Parts: sequence; structure tokens; C-alpha cells
Amino acid sequence: MYYSGLEIIEIAVRIEENGQEFYTAAAEMIEESSDVKGLFYDLAEKELTHIAIFQKLADKFEAETFEFNKDEASDYIGHLADTHIFGKKDAGAALAKTVSTPQQALEIAYKFENDSVHFYEELLKRTETDSKKVILQIIEEEKEHAAEIKQFM
Repeated sequence: MYYSGLEIIEIAVRIEENGQEFYTAAAEMIEESSDVKGLFYDLAEKELTHIAIFQKLADKFEAETFEFNKDEASDYIGHLADTHIFGKKDAGAALAKTVSTPQQALEIAYKFENDSVHFYEELLKRTETDSKKVILQIIEEEKEHAAEIKQFM
């Protein structure tokens, strides 16, 4: 399967949108004011920033920027997108409805951030433009998010 640069950006935006929806819903689930509630609101805001970055990147990508059709990476990228905890539309809001405790939300969030790092690392391997710098920045931010979440687990 071949993914154009724009299709990959659409997947990345969807992942970030679902993350934002999940973090907002998880924060709202926590009734009392707490550090975890604040963390989720902060992460939701950061996901919005990532969405804006990816949308700006979409304007720069040529259709052939990502050469996924050159090797078996295409199937792997497709698998990553399909199995990512927030890879499907509206997955964040749907998953948030299943959460019953802040600890459970933290565990899901931690997996989400680590899955995102893995997805973006694969994306980075196949990016040949100046966009590498931006993707590297997002990878580092996602790693920071995971570290923040880990502190509350």
C-alpha cells in the first residue's frame, strides 16, 4: 500500500485530534481539582499545537515526499496507523467513555504517547525534506509527554 505525504499527515492529525479529545474527556472525568486533571488539560492543549504544526506541514509536502512504496514499510506504516490506540476517527472520545479511574486514563495516555513516538519515528525515517526537523521536535515532545505521564503512574 502506498501513502502520500498528505495521507500520512492526515493520519498524524487524526492521532493528535483523538489525543486531544481523550485528554479533555479524561480531565473532565476527574471531579476534583488535581495534578492529574491539570496534566490532562495541559496535554490536550499540546495536542492542539501539534495539529496546527501538522496542518502547516501539509502545505509543504509533495505527493512523493514519503517513499513508502519502495519497501515493505508501507504495510508496516499502515499497520501502525490502524493499530495506533487513536488511529481511527473519534477513537479518543470513544475510549474516554470507557475510562473509570484516573489511573486507567494515565495508562491509556502513556500507551498513546509511546505509540505516537513509534509512528513518528517511522515517519521520520522516510522524510527527506526540512520537515525532518519538525517531526524530530514532535517526537521529542511526545517523549516528554510520556515522561510527564509516567511521573503520575
